[in-house]
Amino acid sequence: MITKKKKLTQGLAVALILGTVATVSAESNPPAEFTFDKMVVTAQRMETKELDTPASTTVITGQQLKDTGALSVFDALERTIGVNSYSYGTGGQEYGAMLSRVMVRGLDKGTLVLVNGAPINLMNYNTMAVIPTEAVDRIEIVKGSNAVLYGAEAMGGVINIITKKAAGDSSGSVSTTYGNYYKDNSVEVNGEDFMFFYKKEFRNEVDHLNRVFTTSTNKLSLGKGNKESMFFNLNLTDDLSFNYSYSNNESNFKQWKYNATDKDYTTLNKNNLYYDKRKNVNFVYDDKDTAVKSVLAYNSLNLKGGGDATTNYDLYGINFDNQKTWRLRDGKDSLVAGLTVQREHLEKDSSQNFDRDSYALYGSYSRQMSERLVVTLGLREHIVKANEYDASQNITLPQLQTLYKLDDTTSWYTNIGKSFEMPATSSPFYSSKVSTAIKLKPQEGWTYETGIKHINGNESFKVALFAMEINNKFKWVKENTVIPGGSSDTSIQINRDKFRNKGIELEYGKKLNDNWQYNLGASFSDPESKDGDGSWEQDEAKLQLSAGVIYTEKKLMTNLSFFHLGKREMAYYNLNGATSSQDHRVGDRFDVNATVQYRATDRDSFTLSGYNLLDRGNPINYTEYWSTPLNYRLTYTRTF
Repeated sequence: MITKKKKLTQGLAVALILGTVATVSAESNPPAEFTFDKMVVTAQRMETKELDTPASTTVITGQQLKDTGALSVFDALERTIGVNSYSYGTGGQEYGAMLSRVMVRGLDKGTLVLVNGAPINLMNYNTMAVIPTEAVDRIEIVKGSNAVLYGAEAMGGVINIITKKAAGDSSGSVSTTYGNYYKDNSVEVNGEDFMFFYKKEFRNEVDHLNRVFTTSTNKLSLGKGNKESMFFNLNLTDDLSFNYSYSNNESNFKQWKYNATDKDYTTLNKNNLYYDKRKNVNFVYDDKDTAVKSVLAYNSLNLKGGGDATTNYDLYGINFDNQKTWRLRDGKDSLVAGLTVQREHLEKDSSQNFDRDSYALYGSYSRQMSERLVVTLGLREHIVKANEYDASQNITLPQLQTLYKLDDTTSWYTNIGKSFEMPATSSPFYSSKVSTAIKLKPQEGWTYETGIKHINGNESFKVALFAMEINNKFKWVKENTVIPGGSSDTSIQINRDKFRNKGIELEYGKKLNDNWQYNLGASFSDPESKDGDGSWEQDEAKLQLSAGVIYTEKKLMTNLSFFHLGKREMAYYNLNGATSSQDHRVGDRFDVNATVQYRATDRDSFTLSGYNLLDRGNPINYTEYWSTPLNYRLTYTRTF
C-alpha cells in the first residue's frame, strides 16, 4: 500500500513536471547582453572567448547552479556531457574513505579539479564537497589533455571552480529548506570587501528496502547525517583576495543481513560511522596591469571512523603557482610562462606517512599565423622528487593546439597533448603486506582532439572528436591476485597495460526568446582498458544523453532536465552474490529533475525542486549503489 507521504511526494513530482512543460512560443530576438560565447580563463591561463579557445570547453555559471536545483558542484558536473562520475550517494555524497570523484572522458583518476586555479585533488581523488554551490561564481570544464599548464592528473581534463568575490555592497539573505530526505538552514552576509556564507544540513535515512547492495544476502541503508559548511572571501586589496572554505560532515551507512525467520533484512550486520573535516584556503594575487598572477593554496581532509568503521586519514596539499603573461607583436601573440611548487602529505592510522614534492616550469606561446589561424605550442618540465615509495621522475610534456576561424561565428580547433599521473600517495598502504606492495609506475599517454564551435549570440553548437591512449592504467584488484599470500578481502591499485577511449561529443543550446531556452547533448564513446592477459574490457558508460528546458517570466522560473547513461560497464559484483558466476552489466540510469522558482516579492522567493521524478532505482556506480528515490526540496529565501 502506498503511504500518504509517498502519495504526497508523487503528487509533487507530477506538479513539477506539469509546471515545467508547456507549448514553446514563437521566436523573438534575445536581449543584447545575452551570449553563449562566455569568457574562459582556465584553458589558456588567460581570458579568451569560448569561440577563440582551442579546446573543448563548458562553462556552468553560479546562476545556472541555482536555476537547475543542483544539489552540489558534483551534482552539476556529473550531468555534463563528456564527464563521468563515481559516488556512493546522490549528489556525490561520501562516506569516510569512500570518496566520490568526477572523471572526464571515462578515465578514472585522470581529472584535475582546481579551486581558483589551485589543485584540490588528494590521493588522486578530486573530492569537492568543501565548496558549497552558493559560493560558486562559475565552473569551467576543459576537456582533453591540459598537463602542460596544470601538471599531473590533467589527463582527461581540468575543472576549475571559481568562487565568488565580495560585490562591494551591503546585502545578505537567510534561507531554509525542507524535503522528504533533507533539510537545511543557511545565511549569507555581504559587505564592501567581504562575503560570508554558512549552511547547516540534515539528511534522513534512505531505507535499505529501496536499495540493492552487493549480494543476495546483504543490503545497505544510508543512515542519518549532518553537515556544516562555511565560505569566506575577503578582498585584501584590489589585486589580492583571501578565500576560506570549511566543511564538517557526519555520515553513516548500515549493512543488513537477511533474516530467514522474518523473511526480511532485519539483522544489523555493520554500523559504519564517518566524520570528515575539510578545509580549502587560498590567496589569489591577480595584477591586471603587470599580467602577473600568483596562487598560494592549502587544502586538507581529515577522515575518522566510528562504530564498525576503522577509517583514519590525515591528508593535505600545498601548492604555489606563479605565472606571467606577455603580449607580443602589438598584441597579436601571447606568451604565458610560470612555475609550480607542490607538496602532498598523507598520514594513515598515525603510523604510515608519505610526502611527495614536485616542481615544474611551463610555458605556452600562441602565434597569429594569419588573420584566421592561431597556433599554440606548449611545454612543461615536471620533476617529482624521489621518496621511499616513488622513484624520481623527470617528465617532459609537449602540447600543440591550432584554432582556425571559419567565419566570425565558427571556429575549428585541434588539441594534441601528452599527460601523466603519479600513483596515489596512499597506494603503498592499501596492501596488508606493505613491505611487498607493488611500486606503481605513473600512468601517461596522449590525447588527440579536433572540433567545431559555432556560437552566434543566441545559439551554440559544439562537436568534438577525440581519442586517448594511456599506458600503465591504474586499476583496483584483489590483493591476493598479485601478491602471494595477500588478502582476498583487500583491494589494491595496480598498473594495467593500457587505457583507450575514442568518441564524439555534441552540445547544442538555443535561446528562443526572452522566456524560453533549451539545451541538448550527447556523447558516444568507447572507454576500455587492457588486462594482463591481453583482453580489453569496457571501463565506463558508452552513451550519455542530456536535455533541458528553462522558462522565465517576471517572477517565475521553471526548469526541467533529463540525463541518461546507457551501454554501461560490467558490474563489480556478480548478479546473485559474490559466489555466483552470473556476471551482468550495470543498469541504465534515467534522471528527470525539475525546479520551479517563484519570487513573491522583491525580497521573498520560494523554490521547489524534485529529483528522480521517475522514482527509478538508478545505479550510480559500478558497485551498484543507488541514487535516492523520488524526493523533493522546498526552499524559502529572504534577502535583505
